[in-house]
Amino acid sequence: MLSTAEDLLGPYQWDIYDLLVLPPSFPYGGMENPCLTFVTPTLLAGDKSLADVVSHEISHSWTGNLVTNTNPEHFWLNEGHTVFVERKISARLNGGEALRHFKFIGGWKDLQNAVNVLGKTSPLTHLTPDLSGPIDPDDAFSAIPYEKGACLLFYLEQKVGGPAEFEPFLKAYIHKFSRQSITTEQWKYFFLTYFSEKERLGVFDDVEWNKWFTSPGMPPIKPND
Repeated sequence: MLSTAEDLLGPYQWDIYDLLVLPPSFPYGGMENPCLTFVTPTLLAGDKSLADVVSHEISHSWTGNLVTNTNPEHFWLNEGHTVFVERKISARLNGGEALRHFKFIGGWKDLQNAVNVLGKTSPLTHLTPDLSGPIDPDDAFSAIPYEKGACLLFYLEQKVGGPAEFEPFLKAYIHKFSRQSITTEQWKYFFLTYFSEKERLGVFDDVEWNKWFTSPGMPPIKPND
């Protein structure tokens, strides 16, 4: 998994990578830390069926620990990228692109469920919610930054021509912002700069950026699955 992640995102920067299985009272599936991931013992299913959780936490070694968001309003930069990369790792190790697309179908359903629970007009369903008021960031925690963020990246990957075009951008993104905390605006500017020729040709003219980032509910478009 680690070597696959390196192939996608560049060299691992934290020297060692270990997993620490915590007691059953640990309330999460996994929690990323540089060098060490905490995991729940329930992952030890004996058949590798829950290995995606480890892929997710390994991905955080780049998207979250090496490049992170400036504040919780931009949390999708961590989790959206991590879900996106996690599924790429799973696809390379197991079922190929068909498996990755299948996982995005499940992710779309999880996103629909989160929107239904929070409410289709809830500002907490924005990809970049306004948390400047008396809102506890914990109240904004949901599948939205994970699945809506990954969905945006999946959509943009298709816009630029597929994985072969998009994956070098992932490496360039990590290299550009390594050991920095960034905003969505910085990410978007770098994305459009990296794909400047495609932008010049009008590839992104129909991308409804504001609807993706600051409109409630489901994304303005569903990527091809």
